[in-house]
Amino acid sequence: MLAPMNSTRIFFGLLLLSGSTLSTASTSMVGGDDPTHPEGTAHVVILGKDSGIEAFPSDAIYEEGDLVDGERNGLWSRFHSNGNLRSEIHYASGQPFGDYRLYDADGNLYEEGRWEYSMNVGSLRRYWPNGSIQQLLAFDANGVGQGQQRYFHDNGQLEMLVELVDGQESGDLIRLDREGRVQSRTTYSTGHIVQRSH
Repeated sequence: MLAPMNSTRIFFGLLLLSGSTLSTASTSMVGGDDPTHPEGTAHVVILGKDSGIEAFPSDAIYEEGDLVDGERNGLWSRFHSNGNLRSEIHYASGQPFGDYRLYDADGNLYEEGRWEYSMNVGSLRRYWPNGSIQQLLAFDANGVGQGQQRYFHDNGQLEMLVELVDGQESGDLIRLDREGRVQSRTTYSTGHIVQRSH
């Protein structure tokens, strides 16, 4: 049996967001006449020297985004030490909430999804370094794997297909080779194997 699909295990990228400090030296307050930043809003730029990460260039931008009444809100962007975008994560009331995208050091998108109340919800997509889809996963509003889960070879060919009901396999789990030929079929009922064929 595959382990139940829950977003606590799936979504690891947001855990990288803790640890940076919001230094007042790198915070610029804007507001008043600026309609894009109302009163009580600060646009924050955290430099490498304020990030708490020794290997990060001290004058390079580590991350930036807006604070509203002292809490992260809206889009926050984090960068790799080479200057390429590392992540784009939406916040609400200080917590990751909304769409997010994660990028490798070369600037290639490798994961995108939606994060609500500390879990993945909706569609989660992961990509191979060549840009083709690697995984297409689905979660319900409680962060539990639901519906069709698809895994792909790096050539774009479907590698595995399984249906989840409340995080458990249900029906056929089909594995295919790089040319699309069925390699095996395993039938599940509420997470338990009932039949295998090769």
